[in-house]
Amino acid sequence: PALFGEKVKLEEHNFSVHYFCLLTSSGVYQRGEENEGVFGFLVDDIKQEVRRAARMTCYGCKKKGACIGCNVSSCRRVVHFPCGRKLMFITQYNKIFPSYCQDHSPTQSLCVDSDFSLPQSCSICLDSIEPVLSYSVLKCPSCHASWFHRDCVQHQAHSAGLFFFRCTLCNNKENFQQEMVRMGIYIPERDASWELEANAYSELLEVYNHCDSVTCVCNEGRTYSKKGWFEVIRCCLCGSRGTHRKCSNLKLDTTDWACIDCINATDGKGWFSVIYVCIHLHVFSSAMVNDRTFLLQQF
Repeated sequence: PALFGEKVKLEEHNFSVHYFCLLTSSGVYQRGEENEGVFGFLVDDIKQEVRRAARMTCYGCKKKGACIGCNVSSCRRVVHFPCGRKLMFITQYNKIFPSYCQDHSPTQSLCVDSDFSLPQSCSICLDSIEPVLSYSVLKCPSCHASWFHRDCVQHQAHSAGLFFFRCTLCNNKENFQQEMVRMGIYIPERDASWELEANAYSELLEVYNHCDSVTCVCNEGRTYSKKGWFEVIRCCLCGSRGTHRKCSNLKLDTTDWACIDCINATDGKGWFSVIYVCIHLHVFSSAMVNDRTFLLQQF
């Protein structure tokens, strides 16, 4: 999907089409609503474009069926979408989806302050890269240290989506996205792929629920927890250790407790310091849970 877009098969019309092939075809336009035809491209229009392309010879493979032409009116080069990638065609995924051949495609320029004294690497895959701007090597317009393989940027854009796609070095979003679209990178208008996974963060909602006391006196076992003497109280500092109140001889109303590892880590400052930190952590965590806006502002 990152290379050719989603493939849609229409059984009733006996044809299938890739999303990018549809977007970049020179003779078909999105005349319907998003839920009509294929992504708003009407079926009759697609069939007409197929008939038009059947008469066109690809500049690359010399076979019929080419449907993507260079947007410069004086240029007669027409290609299939896969052939266009091999011939370094660039398509700008904006309102009209213009494509340009290698002779007429947009280019990038280097900043005069660029430093090549150190070995350069792709800021996404971290493999070594030759710092020479070309079809397959791109740069961020906002910082002077980032280099990217085109395929790496496209895969990152496909994964991150419009809301999270940004330079991996300087974190710039607006200028970076504009430049990548100009240089032929497709950015899907959706949330990041990791945000769309079902129960992707379910483990973050799990809390530690195990009594780690040397001797557990609970007849129901160490994982049993019920309000009262045998409720598991978690360490207020690390949250990764727990104990039943009864097993550690705590009072029935005790809510703040620190495990032995965290007590030793206080460098002998004593229980007062531990309890003081516990109270402040409890207040801070409560504020974060109750105010979702606070959480969002931190990121």
